[in-house]
Amino acid sequence: MDIYLINSKNQNELKFIKDFSKILSKDKSVLILSFERNKDCNIEDLFDMGGMITYDICDYFLDLVGLEKIIRKTCENIDFAIAPLINSKYKIKKEDISNLLEKINYYDVLIVNGLDKDLIDDKKIIQITDESEINEDFDSDYFFIESNDKYFDIREYRDEILAKSSKFLGLKSKDTSYENIISNLLNEKNENIEKIGFFEKLKKKLAKWNHIFL
Repeated sequence: MDIYLINSKNQNELKFIKDFSKILSKDKSVLILSFERNKDCNIEDLFDMGGMITYDICDYFLDLVGLEKIIRKTCENIDFAIAPLINSKYKIKKEDISNLLEKINYYDVLIVNGLDKDLIDDKKIIQITDESEINEDFDSDYFFIESNDKYFDIREYRDEILAKSSKFLGLKSKDTSYENIISNLLNEKNENIEKIGFFEKLKKKLAKWNHIFL
């Protein structure tokens, strides 16, 4: 079973998880486990099941119900279990996760979000960042940048990105899909970043300043 742990500070990982799981489900069985409840949108909302689910992942760890009660089927080859309805409901231990993995090892792929990376072994970590976090250090196998700033140019941060040990999967801009990022991930491919010339860089900065002051 391949395990992907998705991390994001801005809670913007769910749409990526949905698109990623749909691509994987074409020829693999996928289970999505969410361990932290977001304020606005959660995994059940993406599959139009918000408010329809009684039991969450922690109810299983508390021995209140079995796996058959918490794992819900969505579309073909994709199942999921929702995050705790109250985040402080139960303190998850590494032993809990290890025992759970033994019970669900019939899935081809496990996608996890909202879980401390130290609680799960043999995973691939994907970090989702925005332009303000490029200079931060993070511990991941892969990362990509998601930005809604139409003036953001990845070439201006080429050196900072190439200096990271994580594999760079690409840029997700507003109104674009995750298709290229997912393709790079599945093919273990680094996204190429072209160099930007001095005069082009200056021209872009002037255009941005003009937009701000006009």
